[in-house]
Amino acid sequence: MKIGKDKIQHFSVCFIISVTAGFDGALLAAGLSIGKEYGDSKAPGNHWDWMDIIADAAGILSGCIIHYLAIRVWN
Repeated sequence: MKIGKDKIQHFSVCFIISVTAGFDGALLAAGLSIGKEYGDSKAPGNHWDWMDIIADAAGILSGCIIHYLAIRVWN
């Protein structure tokens, strides 16, 4: 299975927001993700993509884990 460039972008943006801003960033990233998909679903020729949401969630979770480890464990 090949992961498309779009999914990598979704993951990366959510990861960066979550790793830099922690759990507050996770909420921001989740809101942005849902808003982006809603906008996509309203655009002509586009649709809601649950795989994008999954990529976003994976980025958020990974970012929060790294943030937690950096703040709580490695300090």
